[in-house]
Amino acid sequence: MTYRIRLLPIASFPSLPAAIAAQLNEKKCMVPQTYQARTPENVIHGALERKGSDDWAVLCSVNGATTLYVFLQSQVAAPIALRHQRDTEWLGSEVLGAYGSAWGISLRLPAQIPAAKSSAFADRSNLDHDAIEDADIERSSATHYFQNGTWIILESPN
Repeated sequence: MTYRIRLLPIASFPSLPAAIAAQLNEKKCMVPQTYQARTPENVIHGALERKGSDDWAVLCSVNGATTLYVFLQSQVAAPIALRHQRDTEWLGSEVLGAYGSAWGISLRLPAQIPAAKSSAFADRSNLDHDAIEDADIERSSATHYFQNGTWIILESPN
């Protein structure tokens, strides 16, 4: 199988705070783009730790493997690696004779967090800040929500 994963340098995301951009550049990160991307993607900004916090999440590809890093405002110098996998693990639709990346992240507002039979999400009034949707855009997605010092993961098929 032939694949082509488009990677963008950190400089393609000028809204990233300098301290975060510097850490990503130090790691030699490139940001993978899904095969359907039309504008730079896979860098998100929102209130991921708590209501009103200023946090970032980035897909960082280095040497053929990608890590989903979360930079919480309260600990910017210590990013959290939420997930790690080979760049070729999630490939999607053939475009121009090659398969491209199907891994994408996006911000979920509290009202967009899917309902679930999980006790963590049973009382939706507790959902007062954003979450990360982490998706294989052709197959399934997971929602990562930070609550009481830990990440809760809600899996959902597309």
